[in-house]
Amino acid sequence: MYEFIIHDDATGDLQDVLRTNRAAGLRLAKLLQQLQADQDLLDRLSQRDYGGSPARPRPRNAIFNTGFWVAAQDNGMNLWRLRYFDELVEGYRLIYAFLPPEDQYILLAIAEKAEYQAENDERFNYELSHPLSVRITAAYRVLADGD
Repeated sequence: MYEFIIHDDATGDLQDVLRTNRAAGLRLAKLLQQLQADQDLLDRLSQRDYGGSPARPRPRNAIFNTGFWVAAQDNGMNLWRLRYFDELVEGYRLIYAFLPPEDQYILLAIAEKAEYQAENDERFNYELSHPLSVRITAAYRVLADGD
C-alpha cells in the first residue's frame, strides 16, 4: 500500500494559500485528503503523463495530471509535479518525492506556478536555482539520505 505524507514545509505552504486565497486553500486541502484516502489515485502519482490535459483527460475521469520535474530528475532526484484540473486551483502545483522502496509519496511543496517565460515573475518556475526549488531539493536530500 502507498502512503501519502505531507511534509511540514508543504503544510506551511497550504497555510499560506489559506491566508491569501481561502477558497483555493480549502479546495487544495480537500483534494489532499482525497489523495491520502485513495490508493488508486496514489498509484497514478508515479505514472508519467497520467491524466492528459484538462480539455482531454486520459482517462476521462482523471482529475489531475502528473509529470517528472525534469531538471530535478536530470540531477538524480525522484521529484514529480501534479496539476489539478480544477479551475479554482489550476495555477498551483504539488511537488512531491516518490520513494519506491518505501512506497511513499511525500508532498514537499504547494507552489503557485509562474507564467511560462514571464519576466519578473517571482512564482515557482521549476528552475533549480529558484528559492522554492532550493528548499524542495534540500528537503528531498534529507529524505533520500535518510537523515
